[in-house]
Amino acid sequence: MATHAEVMANTLAERGVKFVFGLPGGEIVAFIDACRRAGLRFLLTGHEASAAWMAQVVGQITGVPGVCASTLGPGATNLVTGVANAWLDRAPLLAVTAQVPSEAVRTMTHQRLALAQLFSSITKGSIAIGEGSTAEVMNASLDLAAAPRPGPVHLSLASDVAIRECESVSRSRPVPAGPAVDSSALGQIATRLDAAARPLVLIGLGATPVAAPALRALIDQLQAPFLVTPKVKGIVPEDHPLFAGIASGMAIDRDIVETIRCADLMLGIGFDPVECDKTWFADVDVVALDSASMAEGDYRPLEAIGDIPCLLTLLAAAISGPKPWPVELLDRRRAAIQRTPLASANGLSPLRLIEELQSVFPRNGITACDVGSHKLVMGQFWRSFEPGTFFMSNGLSGMGFGVPAAIAAQLVHPEKPVLAVVGDGGMLMMLHDLALVRELGLPIIMVVLSDRSLSLIRVSAERRGFPPYGVDFAPPDFAAIAQAFGIDGKRVSSIAEVKACVEQALSARVAVLLDVPIDYREYYELV
Repeated sequence: MATHAEVMANTLAERGVKFVFGLPGGEIVAFIDACRRAGLRFLLTGHEASAAWMAQVVGQITGVPGVCASTLGPGATNLVTGVANAWLDRAPLLAVTAQVPSEAVRTMTHQRLALAQLFSSITKGSIAIGEGSTAEVMNASLDLAAAPRPGPVHLSLASDVAIRECESVSRSRPVPAGPAVDSSALGQIATRLDAAARPLVLIGLGATPVAAPALRALIDQLQAPFLVTPKVKGIVPEDHPLFAGIASGMAIDRDIVETIRCADLMLGIGFDPVECDKTWFADVDVVALDSASMAEGDYRPLEAIGDIPCLLTLLAAAISGPKPWPVELLDRRRAAIQRTPLASANGLSPLRLIEELQSVFPRNGITACDVGSHKLVMGQFWRSFEPGTFFMSNGLSGMGFGVPAAIAAQLVHPEKPVLAVVGDGGMLMMLHDLALVRELGLPIIMVVLSDRSLSLIRVSAERRGFPPYGVDFAPPDFAAIAQAFGIDGKRVSSIAEVKACVEQALSARVAVLLDVPIDYREYYELV
């Protein structure tokens, strides 16, 4: 008979999991060793939050829940930020944490926390292994994590349960059925679209890459402008003639909200208000196609629930014809989101840097963005052209996400170029991830926008009348730190240098970290 840990690992392998990210502890080693023997690749990260972020992005790319593991106590608490990130980014994730031996629960207090309570508010479920058939628990947990409105599931594994033998046979597992199509609501949405004069399409994180062909077909049929949220950049190419910008709190958001207010009907497709930091949806009539209800708080649209590609196809057949906006109005709204980089005296313009990076980075490359002022500029002005090529934390918005996300993307797609754009504050939080980049030989291009400040907080404080206290710091020499990890590190001060270094790294397929001084004053206009 197999042990609980072996059944867990074997089930993960059978379901297509390739990687487990985490930090070991004495109480979790049985599970990690079982993963090794099952052919899973365990990757040691420098912090448990990084492990969860990497697992999240693997899950987002593959559709198979990513897996992260930690020990009990501080390992589990360190994991919380990454798990919460997957919860609010709607990413399929399995988080396995150790727990004290089951026979010592009543007597042992060292490192013991109520993990089920800790994780219950940031997961779709928290389950203790050993309380049922482990094979069935594993399959059910993986199904739950990937089910519509995907998210994390937490598994607690006591160290003595891990090595205890158990039945390894699982009853036949029915293929999870997709949501039934709500034809009544779909008919009402079609009627509302036919009656609208200026419909606007908003595509959100619930629209997965498989929906991309049907999405583009509907947009081309409607001839109505469309917005996307940052989490699905590239689901429809951003050089499409009807593309009207990035919604939900990115740079120049006031201009995007004004575009929304010009519409008389919003068609949300997979839109989840978790990406929205303003309640603009109260100002416009909203109907929505979703795989699961996204209604929450004041967001209460007329929803048709079902498989989104199927809903899109049915809606396209039900509507009467195109709904183009007046040409002069659409041209005016598109012109409103154009910006010219400012002349900079104390570093490079962030906007110009992003534009020039775009000019040399391949169209099919993958970009990961960290959190800070640069995230808002990247989200709005970086152009994405294919589904699944842009990754950003935009639900929880946790600093430190960028490099772990890039590592995960490069592991899944070793053939593609990968770029991480990170602020100096976020880079300081996750320097340890450079060790994994070097160990695995991943040819990731990392661009650190160094403005010597937590500039997003600086801008926010000053706009609210507070002095910018506690936001400035003396950044280290990131190029030298990269070199200490065995990665090519360069401090560059001109656009020409940036482009040359990126082109060289792309050609040589090697990792590089570029430390780029920027002038944060441009953020006052953009964010």
